[in-house]
Amino acid sequence: MKHFAIVVAVASTIVLAGCGGAGASAPVGSGSPAAAVQPSDAAPSASDAGGGASGDLSAQFGGDVCSALTKADVEAATYPQGPAAFSSTDTQKDANTGKAVVCQYLVTFGGGPSVVGVAVSLMDATEFATRVQASMIAPPEAVPGVGTEAYLVAPAPGLFEVWVSGPHGHFKVGAQAKATAIALATIATGRN
Repeated sequence: MKHFAIVVAVASTIVLAGCGGAGASAPVGSGSPAAAVQPSDAAPSASDAGGGASGDLSAQFGGDVCSALTKADVEAATYPQGPAAFSSTDTQKDANTGKAVVCQYLVTFGGGPSVVGVAVSLMDATEFATRVQASMIAPPEAVPGVGTEAYLVAPAPGLFEVWVSGPHGHFKVGAQAKATAIALATIATGRN
């Protein structure tokens, strides 16, 4: 029941968020649950176990979570709304370290307002293990060939995340389409 309340709260936040600009820690939405991707939970804390040396998650992807995907990767992705134009990135920072641990890739569709097209969120091993509880729509599905271990998680209607354990540690890539989330997680996993 608690997870249902969280999903309802996240969906309500997406609906009520309206069109947003880039803020340091505010999620961006577009007024429609189908038009925005939101991380399924708050930014992880650097003090969480399993985040690398001294628990600092921000060391993943060479210290820049937004380097997980490029402008070309984001624009080449397939979205339910059609072709996207890259707009900018927005980050959410760890409350303890002030370092970015979530990167939201903002896109526009047909000249409309910027919305989150995809998001990459860094995780620790403990959070990675919660994928069963986070998957509200269906049980997590193993995704072969991505990292050392990867799962497709559906935390809310219209949101798909691929939770990856690989060379960059643990992270998840969220998008509105299953194939898009898998394709972008595969790219991020191979990023140097």
